[in-house]
Amino acid sequence: MVERAVRVAVHLKRVTVDSGGCPVSFSYPGLLLTAYEDGRQVRERWVPFGDDPSEEDDERLVEALHHAVLWQEQGEAWT
Repeated sequence: MVERAVRVAVHLKRVTVDSGGCPVSFSYPGLLLTAYEDGRQVRERWVPFGDDPSEEDDERLVEALHHAVLWQEQGEAWT
């Protein structure tokens, strides 16, 4: 039997872009969902959220958590 676990952590995604020869960095808050099978990492998904999340942001987060729990408990495909 395969042992599955999902770790949920608040995570800042950092992006650096070139702005006229000068690097500019941005940080975006989100949740990082990390899937493990038998202690081995097999998948990651980052779901963004902001200071004032929209209903769409909330729905995306609920859907991601729902898929992660189904994968962990029943081995269903995690999309």
